[in-house]
Amino acid sequence: MRKRTHSREIALQVLYQLEVRGNEVLNEVDAFCREQGKDAAISDFAAILAKGCIQKIKVIDKKITQLSEHWDLHRMPVVDRNVLRLACYELFYMNDIPPKVSINEAIDLAKKYSTEKSGLFVNGVLDKVYSTYIKNNEGVQEVTTNIRDNKSLEEKAGADLHIHTKFSDGTMSPEEVVEEASNLNLRTIAITDHDSVDAVEIAQNICNKKGINIIPAIELSSYYPPVDIHLLGYFVDIKNSMLLEKLAELRLERVERIKKITGKLRGMGVNVEHQEVFDVAEMGSPGRMHVAEVLCRKGYCSDIRESFQKYLSDHGPAYVPKVSLTLKDAIELIISSCGVPVLAHPGITKRDMLIPEMVEYGLQGIEVHCPSHLPEAIKKYKRIAKKYDLVITGGSDCHGERKPDAKLGSTKIDDGLVDKIKERHDNLVGVLS
Repeated sequence: MRKRTHSREIALQVLYQLEVRGNEVLNEVDAFCREQGKDAAISDFAAILAKGCIQKIKVIDKKITQLSEHWDLHRMPVVDRNVLRLACYELFYMNDIPPKVSINEAIDLAKKYSTEKSGLFVNGVLDKVYSTYIKNNEGVQEVTTNIRDNKSLEEKAGADLHIHTKFSDGTMSPEEVVEEASNLNLRTIAITDHDSVDAVEIAQNICNKKGINIIPAIELSSYYPPVDIHLLGYFVDIKNSMLLEKLAELRLERVERIKKITGKLRGMGVNVEHQEVFDVAEMGSPGRMHVAEVLCRKGYCSDIRESFQKYLSDHGPAYVPKVSLTLKDAIELIISSCGVPVLAHPGITKRDMLIPEMVEYGLQGIEVHCPSHLPEAIKKYKRIAKKYDLVITGGSDCHGERKPDAKLGSTKIDDGLVDKIKERHDNLVGVLS
């Protein structure tokens, strides 16, 4: 079978599933295409076809309906309808494919997956589409003015799986994060806000339009005396009731923690009120990063780094631990939410001796690639990942303007590692179910 023929069959399956299962399919398109296609050339073209057709489906349906005389688009057999949509997407938007090739491939698809009569029917409709819109180049401009508002999926590569928004302690909105990821041509992102999944759903809707994969994720702070240990959770179920209840508790704890931190600061003669911190945090979960910004605004420190070094680090004089989640609790919460628990920036935490214990609790991955890791640290954590069968993750830990040196996409991992994280997730879900 020719590669592009195989790609078209995969894309047809995606469109069929979209009608059967609804929009939940949208987050699975790339993974499904890779699984079915195996060969990158096959899976990438299948994803381009499927996502492109989904993005333009209303325009395509309108064009087909305008030619309707004796048939209603939505009363056609499901296969026939989606074969027509795929072929029209190629005819209208993919100028590098000869129209006759697109039409003949569609006829063959209809014959193979529907009936012999479907082949004749599809041929008749597409002949009319061709003669009306394509042959004399009439009416095509209306459709092709905006072929894509981003570069094609086959040009996208790499993943940044550690990004914060305004919903925790970053300065970028979910919309700005997705726009920047699109500009950088990233294939996959993960928004990992502290103790919050509020930004994920907003970003998912935009990513679907931009052709970017987004992994629903979170960053949880756990306490292992005397320090905080951060854990990333990938592919978490953001509607999980147990997770949402715990996040509500953690937000209340964050509020109380800020009050204690600012109280300590005032005890040292540093005049910072907790309301000033909440004003900076706005809709986000208030944290030490917001305290650091207030310290800078009021002239007590020159930058965020100094704020942590002088007052807010795990061993600083104004440090207050978050104690509601133990290390074991945090890992189990991520797993119970169908997520893959990953140790965040281990080179900062410097608790490598705890990794075997974390693995016993259910740890599944380790963030090897992050801005704080020099080449030797990367090698070390790769060895640890191999020893304990942990998936490797990575990302920029982007906080927008609060961490100007950690720009979105400045640290990323390749697409193959993303596939392995997804595979680990699927295995975990299979075990749980």
